[in-house]
Amino acid sequence: MFKTNYGVEDPIQRLWRLFKMIETFKTLKNNDLIRVSLTDALIGKREKLLSVGRRSHSKKYNVEKLTLHQLNKDGSVCKHSCKYYFYYRPESNFLSLAMSNMACSFTSIEKLNSV
Repeated sequence: MFKTNYGVEDPIQRLWRLFKMIETFKTLKNNDLIRVSLTDALIGKREKLLSVGRRSHSKKYNVEKLTLHQLNKDGSVCKHSCKYYFYYRPESNFLSLAMSNMACSFTSIEKLNSV
């Protein structure tokens, strides 16, 4: 059993939740809106509404990077605030989140719609 933000979680449920997050990551396209539940060192637990930016792939390190932009109050993309990044490593099937150059832990990804 794993102790998470959802309480005590069965290992099979945890793997299924991680699998669904990776599937959501793979379907994201440019200008999609997503809601990410994350925990960082600065503020703690929170939910962020982010817009999907460009997707790039490093052949040398075999890592796929997805850039995420924060949104202003009116819904436009804020280009001056820090960016968030999803990193996906296909050989280990590992998905991670970073706030600029600092790691964050996240518990869910929810795709909303396009801008």
